[in-house]
Amino acid sequence: MVRIVIVGKVVEPDFAQVMPGRGGYLHRRAGCLDRFLVSRVKEFRSLRAAITAENRSQIVKSIRTRLDSSDSVA
Repeated sequence: MVRIVIVGKVVEPDFAQVMPGRGGYLHRRAGCLDRFLVSRVKEFRSLRAAITAENRSQIVKSIRTRLDSSDSVA
């Protein structure tokens, strides 16, 4: 699971799971990331904040990049 946190008005992944603020979790599976990306729900309930389509795209891209880099190390 990847922690998603709201910092100021920006939602971003918290890979170290140490950032302050409200957080929510997103599963790392490709299917879950794809569903998150195309979701019509405008608010991430646990964050109590709206997430734009552009912000969702940035979050998914960041998570996939992180997962790809960790796979190449193993």
